[in-house]
Amino acid sequence: MPGFQQLSWAATGLETEVVTLQDFGRRGWIKTVEKNGSTFIAADQRYRARFILHLRTKKHLSDQQIDLVLSVQRPPYSMADVDRILRENEAAG
Repeated sequence: MPGFQQLSWAATGLETEVVTLQDFGRRGWIKTVEKNGSTFIAADQRYRARFILHLRTKKHLSDQQIDLVLSVQRPPYSMADVDRILRENEAAG
């Protein structure tokens, strides 16, 4: 499948576990494709997964905060926008 990578290879490249990417898929954060018993991820979804991993590991955001950021931001993702989104949400809440 051109443009797609097996989930296990993507996890290795992202320096995470397959179960983490599967969890992102269950949460609706990324989309994967099943074919012939294997799970694949597209390049744009790998980019999105890398951003989510960064939000978790570097910014230490909760799942709820990640949901908020992903609902507002579109590629290309910006860490500066993340801080602004969180501040605006705190002010509105």
